Amino acid sequence: MMQRPVPHGEFNRLVLPMKNIGNLIIVEAVVDGIRGNFIFDTGAPYLVLNQTYFRDYEEVPDMMATDVNGNQLNQKVTRVNKLKMLGMYYDNVEADVSDLSVIENRLGVQILGLLGVNLFMRMEIEIDFKGEQIIIYRVDRSGRRLDQPYEPKINEYRIPFELSNNAILVKAKINDQALTFCIDSGAEAILLNNDLPAPAYQDIRIIRRSTLLGAGNSRSEVLLGAIRCIDIGMSLSNRQVLIADLEAIGQAYGKHIEGFIGYDLLKEGSLCINFKTQELILNVY
Repeated sequence: MMQRPVPHGEFNRLVLPMKNIGNLIIVEAVVDGIRGNFIFDTGAPYLVLNQTYFRDYEEVPDMMATDVNGNQLNQKVTRVNKLKMLGMYYDNVEADVSDLSVIENRLGVQILGLLGVNLFMRMEIEIDFKGEQIIIYRVDRSGRRLDQPYEPKINEYRIPFELSNNAILVKAKINDQALTFCIDSGAEAILLNNDLPAPAYQDIRIIRRSTLLGAGNSRSEVLLGAIRCIDIGMSLSNRQVLIADLEAIGQAYGKHIEGFIGYDLLKEGSLCINFKTQELILNVY
C-alpha cells in the first residue's frame, strides 16, 4: 500500500476553487510543472495520472488494479517529483498511471488525473458544492482544526466512518437492511451491488438496462432503477440508482461493499471529512 504523502506549505486553511462538470468535482493542480484539471475523487485510494500525458514516467512492474466493473487491469505505478495545489505541495508522490480517456471523452475536457484519498488523510477537508470550493484544514493529533474550532450548525448530520484500504465506509440501510457504502465523490450516481438482501429490492424499481464505462474502455451491463429511500445517517429519498456486480472492487477494498454514493450526498450540503476523528459532518444547505 502506498504511504500517506506529507503536505507542505504555510497554511492552516487552504481554499481550492472547484468546478462541477458532469456531477464530478474538478480542481486545478500541477504535477512536475504540468498544470491542468484533476478530479477530486474520494473513491480513488491514491493519486492517479492519465497515461496520455504521463506515459514516459518510470514504472514499477507487475502491479494490478480493479476498475468499477470488476475488470483486472495491468497497473503502472510511478513517482512524481512534485504535486502542487495552490499553497500546498507534496514531494516524491507515488501514483497509479491509468487510461482515463473514457472520462475525458464523456466530460469533453482534458483530465490529467485523479486526486485520491491518501493525499488528504493528514487533514480535514470540506467539500462545498454550492460555494464551488474545497477547504483544506490542518488539524492536531486529535483532529481539531488549527485555524479555528469547528462550530456546530443547526442543520448538520454527523456520520461515523471507517477506513479500509483508503476507502471511506459508512453504515447504510435500505428497507431496514444493514449495508456498507463507500463515500465516493467520483460517483455521479448511486451505485448498488447486485447481491443485496432480497428485502432491499422491495424499495427499488427497475427501469431499464444500461452500460457502465470503466477504465481502459471496459464496458459492463448494469440495471438502471429508482430507489425510494437510503439511510446513511440521513435519509436520501427518490434517487436514481445503478445496479452492478461490485464483488471484485469490494475485494480490492478488503470489505464487502453494497454501494457507492457521491454526488447525491454532496449536493445536499457542505460535507466535512475528518480523517483523524473518522467522522463525516454534513451541513444541509
